[in-house]
Amino acid sequence: MYQPPIPDSPSFEFTVFTPSTVDDDNGFTTPTLPQLNNHIRRSTRSLRNRLHSIYTDSLFVAAVARAYSFPLIPNARAGDWYVPPLRRVVGGSTYFKSTDGHTNEWGFSLRRLNLGLLSIAGSHNGAILVDSTRRGKRFPDSLAKAVPIWISVLNAALFPDLFPTPILYTSPLAVSPHEVAAIEKLLPKFLREFLELGLDLAVLRGHVTKPLRPLFITPASPLPSEAPQFEDFTPLVLVTASRMMKCEGTEGEYIQGAGDDHEGWASTSGLTPGIFWLHHESILAADEDGISAAVSAAVTAGVAESVGKEEEGITLVKPTGNIFISSLAAMTRGNLITSVIVNCSDTPLPQVTINIPIPSGKRGNKALRLAAPGLITDLTDTIAGGRNIVFVCDSGDDVAPAVALIFLSLYYNHDGTYLHQHRDTIDKTQIKRRLAWISSARPTANPARGLLNAVNSVLMGRED
Repeated sequence: MYQPPIPDSPSFEFTVFTPSTVDDDNGFTTPTLPQLNNHIRRSTRSLRNRLHSIYTDSLFVAAVARAYSFPLIPNARAGDWYVPPLRRVVGGSTYFKSTDGHTNEWGFSLRRLNLGLLSIAGSHNGAILVDSTRRGKRFPDSLAKAVPIWISVLNAALFPDLFPTPILYTSPLAVSPHEVAAIEKLLPKFLREFLELGLDLAVLRGHVTKPLRPLFITPASPLPSEAPQFEDFTPLVLVTASRMMKCEGTEGEYIQGAGDDHEGWASTSGLTPGIFWLHHESILAADEDGISAAVSAAVTAGVAESVGKEEEGITLVKPTGNIFISSLAAMTRGNLITSVIVNCSDTPLPQVTINIPIPSGKRGNKALRLAAPGLITDLTDTIAGGRNIVFVCDSGDDVAPAVALIFLSLYYNHDGTYLHQHRDTIDKTQIKRRLAWISSARPTANPARGLLNAVNSVLMGRED
């Protein structure tokens, strides 16, 4: 039975903003009410208050894990801050974007299938998914709508006898009946698009024997005194880590969803969830004047970005037997048995056979389009000979999957066998199916849209 350790509780007090006395006689200008409100908001959203709010919320997340005895899985980005690395399930990673749950923008992502969640939930008879929101709502749209949409599609695909049409499970506290009705009209389309990927549903059914069902939990929810048993379904406990506040997500010194949008408050210091949790005691012990130095010391300690994150390592893209994707860090450990290495990173590797540095994200679009024709020529004989090929980039989740996608689309049949002559015509459905192979094998893979546009341009002669 999964039982996360109880975190220690360092003593601390939030930093409270107290406006100083204003003296017009000595040349001070009396601030306006909006100016005071803005100053108070900036002061209460200090780095120290933000990190203490995250720690406070993590105690609630740990309490939920003890109550349900299910493994913890952070939803990527915001959720990573609330689940210490030692308390998350090995291999647990999901990325449900809130944009897939935004009103009138509902979607089922074919790029982020999150199928690894099935094996974790199935093997533990349930799982806990953690996220937060800073927008003064009970649930982020990722948990309120994106995950329920995903559950409805997977249930209908894997258990068609029980779900001849997709059924949407939501919380009435988060989704109105009108919005539920609008989403339900889209579910058959989402199901059809998922089935068109041609994934082996028998393999997926082997992970879960009972349908999925969401349970919605917030800090206002009562928790069971004993771990409940679920006989008829596999529960996904969707936990909003932060309690809902009034007034734009803050109340006093506590910050709702403090881990959200960390690019705006953590990137300049270099602080990451892994570094924070490795050094959280010294960081949380610092006062307002010393917090920046404490964070800087933690970052300077040389802790890598990957600290505390499950290393995806070197991934075989099934059903092929010779196409691999790897992060740079995994390659430096030298544990890959392969013949050809395609390094898409700027960082050199001693064992590289082909080096084509391609920037990550949108900047890689032009570079990939220019490099692809020559790379296809260079690797054609290698693929024909059945030799192993590993595509490498810094994270293993952005550029390398995009480059591998080109070759999977050109040279491999639906069952993973090699085509002795690459396809002359390729359509979007074929590309989506090969991308689904990558997403299934490596759940963290998430090529940027610009890179996928470059893949479309190379394979179909146009961008979408």
